[in-house]
Amino acid sequence: MKLYSAPGTCSTAMHIALEWIGKPYEVEHLDFAGMKSAEYMKINPSGVVPTLVDGDLALPEGMAILLYLVDQNPDANIGPAAGSAERVELHKWLVYLSGTLHPYFWPHFMPTRFTTDENGQAAVQAASHILVDKALTLIDQHLEGRDWMVGDAKSVADAFLYPMASWAYGFEKPTAAYTNIDRVIRKLAADPAVQKVHAAQGTNAKVEVAA
Repeated sequence: MKLYSAPGTCSTAMHIALEWIGKPYEVEHLDFAGMKSAEYMKINPSGVVPTLVDGDLALPEGMAILLYLVDQNPDANIGPAAGSAERVELHKWLVYLSGTLHPYFWPHFMPTRFTTDENGQAAVQAASHILVDKALTLIDQHLEGRDWMVGDAKSVADAFLYPMASWAYGFEKPTAAYTNIDRVIRKLAADPAVQKVHAAQGTNAKVEVAA
């Protein structure tokens, strides 16, 4: 399998999942120009990451990739079995992370897309932070008394939460303020697979990892 990714993006989650699976894989990191290249656009016409290539399959969309990896690697224990109640929970949280939390960050990173007022970008970013706070509060409440997002073991839902929660450590209300999320992110940052992904990306965890 080959993953097309970009350092620090949500495709970090797919990279983590591949490490957890433990089978041979390749990762190609793309910059913006690489995502818009003719060669890559043949694989993913949207011109964004991630894309997973597995044989003749070229699969875009992070949530679709994570569910594919769960189903193709049942022995890796990166998600509950299809048909189980916990699998329904996995679907719910992957949809929430992909469809609600992730879009809330766009006005922060790309405020020019959300206003034609050159002097209004700070207000757009502030609105983004309000929405991110709303979503992280809900997730933090869900994690109260839980070790992981779904069930009793780490899953692709935790891998998906990791990059997005990491983005907010620099916000005025940082991820550290959501104590349950922060606890999960710190556990993941100490995971050897996650550390290997950071090394491959040339990035660092947003939290200190105990030696």
